[in-house]
Amino acid sequence: MTSLKDTQQLPSQGTLHHVNLTFHERYAKRKHVFREQILGGEYQLVIRMDDRIIAQCGKEVDEHEVVGPHYHDIKAAAHLPLLLMYADNYGEILDFIRAHKDEAHMSVIRELFCVVEEWAVNPQHNEFIDLTTLKSTLAPLFARAMDTVAKEEIEKTVAVLNKINSQASLPLDKTFFIIFGSHQARYKQLGKMIIKKWFTQQTECYGKVEHHVRYCEGGKNIDDALDIVCTALADNELAHVFLGEQFALNQDVVTQTAERHLSQFWPTDD
Repeated sequence: MTSLKDTQQLPSQGTLHHVNLTFHERYAKRKHVFREQILGGEYQLVIRMDDRIIAQCGKEVDEHEVVGPHYHDIKAAAHLPLLLMYADNYGEILDFIRAHKDEAHMSVIRELFCVVEEWAVNPQHNEFIDLTTLKSTLAPLFARAMDTVAKEEIEKTVAVLNKINSQASLPLDKTFFIIFGSHQARYKQLGKMIIKKWFTQQTECYGKVEHHVRYCEGGKNIDDALDIVCTALADNELAHVFLGEQFALNQDVVTQTAERHLSQFWPTDD
Protein backbone atom coordinates (compact mmCIF):
# COMPACT_ATOMS: atom_id res chain seq x y z
CA MET A 1 0.00 0.00 0.00
CA THR A 2 1.31 3.43 -0.94
CA SER A 3 1.68 5.78 2.02
CA LEU A 4 3.20 9.14 2.88
CA LYS A 5 6.96 9.45 2.93
CA ASP A 6 8.66 10.58 6.09
CA THR A 7 10.28 13.56 4.39
CA GLN A 8 11.51 14.82 7.74
CA GLN A 9 14.30 12.24 7.37
CA LEU A 10 15.49 13.63 4.03
CA PRO A 11 18.21 13.92 2.86
CA SER A 12 18.71 10.29 3.79
CA GLN A 13 22.49 10.34 4.26
CA GLY A 14 25.58 12.51 4.48
CA THR A 15 26.41 15.65 6.43
CA LEU A 16 23.11 17.39 5.70
CA HIS A 17 21.23 14.31 6.92
CA HIS A 18 23.06 14.68 10.24
CA VAL A 19 22.34 18.43 10.36
CA ASN A 20 18.66 17.83 9.66
CA LEU A 21 18.28 15.10 12.29
CA THR A 22 20.14 17.15 14.89
CA PHE A 23 17.86 20.14 14.27
CA HIS A 24 14.71 18.05 14.68
CA GLU A 25 16.05 16.52 17.89
CA ARG A 26 16.77 19.96 19.36
CA TYR A 27 13.44 21.27 18.04
CA ALA A 28 11.63 18.41 19.82
CA LYS A 29 13.46 19.26 23.07
CA ARG A 30 12.41 22.89 22.76
CA LYS A 31 8.80 21.83 22.19
CA HIS A 32 9.05 19.71 25.33
CA VAL A 33 10.08 22.82 27.30
CA PHE A 34 6.96 24.60 26.09
CA ARG A 35 4.88 21.52 26.93
CA GLU A 36 6.13 21.67 30.53
CA GLN A 37 5.29 25.38 30.66
CA ILE A 38 1.75 24.71 29.43
CA LEU A 39 1.23 21.89 31.91
CA GLY A 40 2.62 24.18 34.59
CA GLY A 41 -0.12 26.72 33.94
CA GLU A 42 1.82 29.36 31.99
CA TYR A 43 -0.60 29.06 29.04
CA GLN A 44 -4.28 28.20 28.76
CA LEU A 45 -5.77 25.88 26.14
CA VAL A 46 -9.37 26.18 24.99
CA ILE A 47 -10.25 23.20 22.82
CA ARG A 48 -13.39 22.85 20.71
CA MET A 49 -13.73 19.06 20.89
CA ASP A 50 -16.82 17.24 19.51
CA ASP A 51 -19.87 18.96 21.07
CA ARG A 52 -17.85 20.39 23.98
CA ILE A 53 -15.32 23.08 24.72
CA ILE A 54 -12.54 21.92 27.05
CA ALA A 55 -10.60 24.57 28.96
CA GLN A 56 -7.27 23.57 30.47
CA CYS A 57 -4.92 25.69 32.55
CA GLY A 58 -2.25 23.69 34.32
CA LYS A 59 -3.90 20.70 36.00
CA GLU A 60 -7.37 22.24 35.99
CA VAL A 61 -9.66 20.98 33.21
CA ASP A 62 -13.26 22.15 32.71
CA GLU A 63 -15.85 20.89 30.21
CA HIS A 64 -18.62 22.98 28.65
CA GLU A 65 -21.32 21.76 26.27
CA VAL A 66 -21.84 24.06 23.29
CA VAL A 67 -23.95 21.84 21.01
CA GLY A 68 -27.34 21.16 22.52
CA PRO A 69 -29.80 18.31 21.96
CA HIS A 70 -31.63 20.28 19.26
CA TYR A 71 -28.68 19.81 16.89
CA HIS A 72 -28.48 16.07 17.46
CA ASP A 73 -32.25 15.68 17.08
CA ILE A 74 -32.31 17.69 13.85
CA LYS A 75 -29.26 15.84 12.51
CA ALA A 76 -30.95 12.48 13.04
CA ALA A 77 -34.29 13.70 11.63
CA ALA A 78 -32.54 15.06 8.53
CA HIS A 79 -31.29 11.56 7.81
CA LEU A 80 -34.88 10.33 7.38
CA PRO A 81 -35.51 11.83 3.92
CA LEU A 82 -31.99 10.82 2.96
CA LEU A 83 -32.91 7.21 3.72
CA LEU A 84 -35.32 7.37 0.77
CA MET A 85 -32.27 7.29 -1.47
CA TYR A 86 -31.34 3.87 -0.15
CA ALA A 87 -34.76 2.40 0.64
CA ASP A 88 -35.68 -0.98 -0.83
CA ASN A 89 -39.16 -0.71 0.61
CA TYR A 90 -40.86 2.63 1.28
CA GLY A 91 -43.39 0.78 3.45
CA GLU A 92 -40.75 0.24 6.12
CA ILE A 93 -40.03 3.99 6.30
CA LEU A 94 -43.74 4.78 6.23
CA ASP A 95 -44.45 2.46 9.17
CA PHE A 96 -41.63 4.05 11.16
CA ILE A 97 -42.87 7.60 10.48
CA ARG A 98 -46.46 6.84 11.45
CA ALA A 99 -45.31 5.14 14.65
CA HIS A 100 -43.03 7.97 15.80
CA LYS A 101 -43.97 11.29 14.17
CA ASP A 102 -46.04 12.41 17.15
CA GLU A 103 -42.99 12.07 19.39
CA ALA A 104 -41.20 14.94 17.65
CA HIS A 105 -41.05 17.94 19.99
CA MET A 106 -39.80 20.46 17.38
CA SER A 107 -42.15 21.80 14.71
CA VAL A 108 -39.53 21.61 11.98
CA ILE A 109 -38.99 17.90 12.69
CA ARG A 110 -42.74 17.21 12.66
CA GLU A 111 -43.00 18.97 9.29
CA LEU A 112 -40.07 16.96 7.99
CA PHE A 113 -41.76 13.71 9.02
CA CYS A 114 -44.96 14.79 7.29
CA VAL A 115 -43.16 15.60 4.03
CA VAL A 116 -41.43 12.23 3.98
CA GLU A 117 -44.70 10.47 4.87
CA GLU A 118 -46.53 12.12 1.97
CA TRP A 119 -43.79 11.25 -0.47
CA ALA A 120 -43.56 7.65 0.75
CA VAL A 121 -47.33 7.23 0.34
CA ASN A 122 -47.48 8.84 -3.11
CA PRO A 123 -44.05 8.53 -4.75
CA GLN A 124 -44.11 9.96 -8.25
CA HIS A 125 -41.48 7.46 -9.34
CA ASN A 126 -39.35 4.78 -7.83
CA GLU A 127 -36.08 5.74 -9.48
CA PHE A 128 -33.16 6.99 -7.42
CA ILE A 129 -32.71 10.17 -9.48
CA ASP A 130 -36.33 11.24 -9.06
CA LEU A 131 -35.78 11.97 -5.38
CA THR A 132 -34.49 15.35 -6.55
CA THR A 133 -38.14 16.37 -6.85
CA LEU A 134 -38.21 16.51 -3.07
CA LYS A 135 -35.62 19.25 -2.80
CA SER A 136 -37.94 22.21 -3.37
CA THR A 137 -40.06 21.09 -0.40
CA LEU A 138 -37.17 20.06 1.82
CA ALA A 139 -34.96 23.11 1.17
CA PRO A 140 -36.88 25.59 3.37
CA LEU A 141 -37.21 22.99 6.14
CA PHE A 142 -33.49 22.28 6.11
CA ALA A 143 -32.81 26.03 6.06
CA ARG A 144 -34.96 26.55 9.17
CA ALA A 145 -33.31 23.62 10.90
CA MET A 146 -29.80 24.89 10.16
CA ASP A 147 -30.77 28.38 11.30
CA THR A 148 -32.03 26.97 14.61
CA VAL A 149 -28.89 24.99 15.43
CA ALA A 150 -26.46 27.68 14.21
CA LYS A 151 -28.12 30.34 16.38
CA GLU A 152 -28.11 28.04 19.40
CA GLU A 153 -24.47 27.06 18.91
CA ILE A 154 -23.30 30.65 18.52
CA GLU A 155 -25.11 31.73 21.68
CA LYS A 156 -23.79 28.79 23.73
CA THR A 157 -20.22 29.10 22.43
CA VAL A 158 -20.02 32.84 23.11
CA ALA A 159 -21.45 32.36 26.60
CA VAL A 160 -18.85 29.66 27.35
CA LEU A 161 -15.97 31.72 25.94
CA ASN A 162 -17.05 34.72 28.03
CA LYS A 163 -17.24 32.53 31.12
CA ILE A 164 -13.79 31.01 30.53
CA ASN A 165 -12.29 34.42 29.89
CA SER A 166 -13.86 35.99 32.99
CA GLN A 167 -12.55 33.18 35.20
CA ALA A 168 -9.10 32.93 33.63
CA SER A 169 -6.02 33.89 35.60
CA LEU A 170 -4.08 34.51 32.37
CA PRO A 171 -4.48 37.20 29.69
CA LEU A 172 -5.71 36.24 26.22
CA ASP A 173 -2.25 36.52 24.71
CA LYS A 174 -1.40 33.46 26.83
CA THR A 175 -4.45 31.55 25.57
CA PHE A 176 -4.63 29.26 22.54
CA PHE A 177 -7.85 28.06 20.93
CA ILE A 178 -7.74 24.72 19.11
CA ILE A 179 -10.59 23.45 16.96
CA PHE A 180 -10.66 19.72 16.27
CA GLY A 181 -11.85 18.61 12.84
CA SER A 182 -13.73 15.52 13.97
CA HIS A 183 -15.64 13.70 11.21
CA GLN A 184 -17.81 16.71 10.33
CA ALA A 185 -16.74 19.77 8.39
CA ARG A 186 -19.12 21.92 10.46
CA TYR A 187 -16.77 21.68 13.46
CA LYS A 188 -14.04 23.35 11.45
CA GLN A 189 -16.25 25.89 9.73
CA LEU A 190 -18.70 27.04 12.39
CA GLY A 191 -16.53 26.39 15.44
CA LYS A 192 -13.52 28.23 14.04
CA MET A 193 -15.69 31.04 12.69
CA ILE A 194 -17.31 31.72 16.06
CA ILE A 195 -14.07 31.57 18.05
CA LYS A 196 -12.13 33.81 15.65
CA LYS A 197 -14.94 36.37 15.63
CA TRP A 198 -15.15 36.31 19.43
CA PHE A 199 -11.38 36.66 19.77
CA THR A 200 -11.23 39.72 17.51
CA GLN A 201 -13.92 41.38 19.63
CA GLN A 202 -11.75 41.28 22.76
CA THR A 203 -10.17 44.75 22.82
CA GLU A 204 -7.69 43.87 25.53
CA CYS A 205 -5.99 41.11 23.53
CA TYR A 206 -3.20 41.50 21.03
CA GLY A 207 -1.43 39.35 18.48
CA LYS A 208 -2.67 37.78 15.28
CA VAL A 209 -5.86 35.75 15.45
CA GLU A 210 -4.30 32.99 13.30
CA HIS A 211 -1.57 32.55 15.90
CA HIS A 212 -3.98 32.04 18.78
CA VAL A 213 -6.75 30.13 16.94
CA ARG A 214 -5.57 26.85 15.45
CA TYR A 215 -7.28 24.04 13.55
CA CYS A 216 -6.25 20.45 14.33
CA GLU A 217 -7.26 17.93 11.67
CA GLY A 218 -7.92 14.55 13.22
CA GLY A 219 -7.36 15.74 16.79
CA LYS A 220 -8.66 13.26 19.38
CA ASN A 221 -7.44 14.36 22.81
CA ILE A 222 -5.78 17.11 24.81
CA ASP A 223 -2.31 15.77 23.92
CA ASP A 224 -3.02 16.53 20.24
CA ALA A 225 -3.93 20.09 21.18
CA LEU A 226 -0.81 20.38 23.31
CA ASP A 227 1.37 19.38 20.37
CA ILE A 228 -0.26 21.98 18.11
CA VAL A 229 0.41 24.74 20.65
CA CYS A 230 3.98 23.61 21.38
CA THR A 231 4.68 23.71 17.64
CA ALA A 232 3.15 27.18 17.38
CA LEU A 233 5.29 28.52 20.24
CA ALA A 234 8.51 26.96 18.92
CA ASP A 235 7.86 28.21 15.38
CA ASN A 236 6.99 31.66 16.69
CA GLU A 237 10.33 31.82 18.48
CA LEU A 238 12.31 30.68 15.42
CA ALA A 239 10.48 33.03 13.07
CA HIS A 240 11.04 36.03 15.33
CA VAL A 241 14.81 35.46 15.48
CA PHE A 242 15.62 34.32 11.94
CA LEU A 243 12.87 35.70 9.70
CA GLY A 244 12.22 38.99 11.48
CA GLU A 245 8.50 38.29 11.60
CA GLN A 246 6.95 36.70 14.64
CA PHE A 247 4.29 34.78 12.72
CA ALA A 248 6.22 34.01 9.52
CA LEU A 249 6.13 30.25 10.12
CA ASN A 250 2.34 30.22 10.29
CA GLN A 251 2.68 29.22 6.66
CA ASP A 252 5.34 27.40 4.66
CA VAL A 253 8.22 29.85 4.17
CA VAL A 254 8.38 28.87 0.49
CA THR A 255 4.84 30.25 0.09
CA GLN A 256 6.15 33.76 0.69
CA THR A 257 8.08 33.70 -2.60
CA ALA A 258 5.94 31.20 -4.51
CA GLU A 259 3.17 33.71 -5.29
CA ARG A 260 5.64 35.98 -7.07
CA HIS A 261 7.02 33.10 -9.13
CA LEU A 262 3.51 31.89 -9.96
CA SER A 263 2.57 35.31 -11.30
CA GLN A 264 5.71 35.22 -13.47
CA PHE A 265 4.95 31.67 -14.66
CA TRP A 266 1.34 32.54 -15.57
CA PRO A 267 1.42 36.31 -16.22
CA THR A 268 -2.00 37.96 -16.42
CA ASP A 269 -3.04 39.54 -19.67
CA ASP A 270 -3.04 43.33 -19.74
